[in-house]
Amino acid sequence: MQNLVRTTAILSSGLALSFLASCSSSSGSNTTAADQQQALIELGHKLMFDEDLSRPAGVSCGMCHDPQRGWGDDRPQGKGVQDHTLNTATGAIPHDTTLAVSGNRFKTILTDRNTPTIYNSHLFPNNFWDGRAGDLMHQANFPVDGFNEMNAGWDDHVIPVLEADADYPDMFAAAFGDSTITQERTVTAIGAYEETISVFDTPYDQYVAGDTSALTAAQVNGMDLFFGAAGCATCHPAPMLTDLSFHNLGVPDVGQVVMAGGTDIGRGAGDDFTPLPINPATSSPDPDQDYKFKTPQLRMVKVTGPYFHNGAFADLRDAIEFIAEGGGTDLSTNGTKAPEIVDLGLTSGQLDDLVDFVQNGLMGTEIK
Repeated sequence: MQNLVRTTAILSSGLALSFLASCSSSSGSNTTAADQQQALIELGHKLMFDEDLSRPAGVSCGMCHDPQRGWGDDRPQGKGVQDHTLNTATGAIPHDTTLAVSGNRFKTILTDRNTPTIYNSHLFPNNFWDGRAGDLMHQANFPVDGFNEMNAGWDDHVIPVLEADADYPDMFAAAFGDSTITQERTVTAIGAYEETISVFDTPYDQYVAGDTSALTAAQVNGMDLFFGAAGCATCHPAPMLTDLSFHNLGVPDVGQVVMAGGTDIGRGAGDDFTPLPINPATSSPDPDQDYKFKTPQLRMVKVTGPYFHNGAFADLRDAIEFIAEGGGTDLSTNGTKAPEIVDLGLTSGQLDDLVDFVQNGLMGTEIK
């Protein structure tokens, strides 16, 4: 179903490799590291699209991180098993086809934030918009327990489902040297597969590599603005096109949180980094981080909207123009808005070129 051809060209994380090495050593297997890594990726692929891991069944990780929708879900905010509350007897309502409100592909409770794309997510030492999770393996722990995501539990649902499956024991054995199924091994496999969703073949990358014909004249102008007068590279520096940091851009407060009468202060909420998800999450509020959210990387951004932490902008040009005109009102009470976000005074032609570069110059080959 999904394209695994590209996986052999992707470098694995140190965590996955060290974990595999310890498993291989303890098992005494003659399986090569490359074979084991490929088995790990194939296991992660199966787990990623397994709809039996939610409760009720019907929602996989790949439904929120859909390869047909830029490895996100094309919604302002995400949604999970709450769809099935409209039919509690069977839990059989299709995830995407039944509409409660005309024009919307969601029906009930949404998550608080936009679903981040998986494209190049292996770049980040932390994940989620507020950075509360670590690498991809750590992040993969969380959605299982989310009541509005997969609404399941590891010990009382996911592990028993995996152990009862006809294929998983052999797949775990191929990946880890024995058939023992654990939460740690499961998230390691999911994270290893997610690392393969990586694109660095954009026209910009080709241009930097020496192919000066890869970008049009307008896109070169846009690139010069991006790395020059427009100041985009302050937060999106090369080569990763992210500073791996968190910023308050004055993004309007919209979405599920606002509809429930609250506000999303982002990193300022202080949800602590923890070895594994806990409920309720520990919290150490930090006012200096109020309304700050993670800087995304920009490759493939053409297909990864809506944009910003709450999907406030559906159109990429509108999102870029919003930043170019100085962002929005600082919602914090202590001035945390990034001082770099000011009205640039770009002409319509300059904005056209900047949008062209970001939208098309940073668009590589989609992985589906």
